[in-house]
Amino acid sequence: MSSSLSQLLATSFDQHSVPESVTAFVKQIIGDRQPIGVIYYGSSLWKKELTGLLDFYVVCQNLSDWYSEDCFKIVINYCLPPNIEYHEWSEGNVNLRAKVAILSIDQLQKATALQSIDTTMWARFCQPVKILWWKDEKGKQALLDCLIKAVNTAIWWATFLGPEYGTAEKYWCSLFRHTYDAELRVESNNRPMLILENREDYFKQLLKLGWQKAGISYNETKNYSLLPSVSKNQREYARKRWKIRKILGRPLNICRLIKAAFTFEGGAQYIVWKINRHRDINLELTAFQKKYPLINAPWILFKLYRQGLFKR
Repeated sequence: MSSSLSQLLATSFDQHSVPESVTAFVKQIIGDRQPIGVIYYGSSLWKKELTGLLDFYVVCQNLSDWYSEDCFKIVINYCLPPNIEYHEWSEGNVNLRAKVAILSIDQLQKATALQSIDTTMWARFCQPVKILWWKDEKGKQALLDCLIKAVNTAIWWATFLGPEYGTAEKYWCSLFRHTYDAELRVESNNRPMLILENREDYFKQLLKLGWQKAGISYNETKNYSLLPSVSKNQREYARKRWKIRKILGRPLNICRLIKAAFTFEGGAQYIVWKINRHRDINLELTAFQKKYPLINAPWILFKLYRQGLFKR
């Protein structure tokens, strides 16, 4: 791997500039358990806003390291990773809440690879992320290797799903729109631009270094357009592979949403909160629906459909 690409990513993934309250929150979530490490990602990180929901990935060597003797949670995580937990933390005037995803290092390695059918993890980890906590240097390096793999996967797809030529911004925006379209995402149409905002130079450097690492030559015009040397046949091959991910992506994410809503306390309220936050769709749940979300799932999904959640 190009040392310059490794250095750029390692600097980006470091925990520099993360508020101490967030680090303290993570330590409180971990408690006496010893996962490999914790990854911090999402809009609260790159917007530097702590009033919303923080997003953490807790990565373990084995799922039993986190769940101990809870065989049910181990099995459902094995079948459809990751499991989701909701945590709150308060100290003084600081009040934080977080959505915590639990998975094993093997699951993370598979999910960030180019062969992965699931687009959710590598697409998030090519955006600003931080390694907040790690058990030891070996564990930190294992996480770093997965994050670098995620970035390389994202660059490959950005290259072949993007325009024949254009600015780096166009390649990344095209990639994020493709991933949103392949998932059941409750995001606004301008979300890709928000991710790139004030980080255009970083993403441009990332793309160019990724091409250098992959052996893809390119030309750059005076108006900053990039023209990678890839053939029409290569693009067609990539787009055929992407169709599989698009077909399977939404059903997979609907299953995840249902699982998240019905496998942790407050899950149904969390899903409603997230939808309202990103799509301004307000769904009031009755006490009965909150208590028995699985029984009411068809009705809840129908109401969300009527309000336009599943429309792009």
